[in-house]
Amino acid sequence: MARPKLKLAWIEDRKKRNIACQKRMKGLMKMAEELTIVSDTKACLTFFNRDDGKLVAWPSQEEAESLIDRFYALPENQRNMNADDQESYIKTITKKIEKKLEHSRKVVEELEMDHLMLQIQNGRMLADLSQTEVEKLMSYASKKITVLTRELGAEHPYTSVDEPFLGDEIIPKATGVAVAPKGGPGPCFRPMRRG
Repeated sequence: MARPKLKLAWIEDRKKRNIACQKRMKGLMKMAEELTIVSDTKACLTFFNRDDGKLVAWPSQEEAESLIDRFYALPENQRNMNADDQESYIKTITKKIEKKLEHSRKVVEELEMDHLMLQIQNGRMLADLSQTEVEKLMSYASKKITVLTRELGAEHPYTSVDEPFLGDEIIPKATGVAVAPKGGPGPCFRPMRRG
């Protein structure tokens, strides 16, 4: 059973505060030691207790001073190479969120197109589609064909269309959509059979 979470607050009793401080410092030192072992890195910790004016250093004061001196001996650009200020941290987080949002939009678009194609398969007439739905469906089909063509590693012989999609002169000509050759077996889109 897990320990109940301690409420973080100032401990007024000096004796209890010192005991808590010692326990926490030992825990941090143990974690730092484990980190240096598993990642083969150098680390040091320093603690300054205002109550008794003591400086505690891990693994030792000499090693901590040596490591800090080595850090400050590096050129400033190397010291700050991986350091993040608030602005760069926010930019990094924003980019990650934007990437996730873009991925979510693609997933939603795919689900919408799958739903639309299922409706068509179940009897919805192509003439009932709105202009927006037709454009989205054409764009989606074009992207899918491009992706599949890349995956197959070769150009499909029927990747351009010279006549309007659905026979409607108002709708712009589609490019990159596969159709059957003239005199061929019919349209390339065949609904999936249930069963």
